[in-house]
Amino acid sequence: MNNTQTTTSVPNQQGAQTTSLIGSFAPILIMILAFYFLLIRPQQKREAKKKEMLSKLRKGDKVITASGIIGTVHKVISDDEVSFEISEGIRIRILRSAIVNLIDKGSSLGKDLVEEKSANKETSKKSTKPKTNEKKTNK
Repeated sequence: MNNTQTTTSVPNQQGAQTTSLIGSFAPILIMILAFYFLLIRPQQKREAKKKEMLSKLRKGDKVITASGIIGTVHKVISDDEVSFEISEGIRIRILRSAIVNLIDKGSSLGKDLVEEKSANKETSKKSTKPKTNEKKTNK
């Protein structure tokens, strides 16, 4: 009868060890899944979206660079490089990877750029004729 008790107690001890082994790895597996779904997967989606945006970049698109410069794509030079107009007649060459965001034509930032550009054209077209200030005094 002693042999029966020892053989039945041995499987119970092994089962307890197996359960504790799975129980100790469960928090680690949960942390790995949480990191994947909260950090890695969203980053991969952002990268894919940025890659698609950069591949569709065309002349006339208003963009923002990583350094905060806002301007218009003047010419696509190569797969890695574009000519970028930051002001009327001022163009620089930048890497596509430096472009962070494409400004929608309907956004308030895009409207500000259009208004600023049209205001600059109007001031350059105005004549430089000096104006006289005549004040009427009624006494």
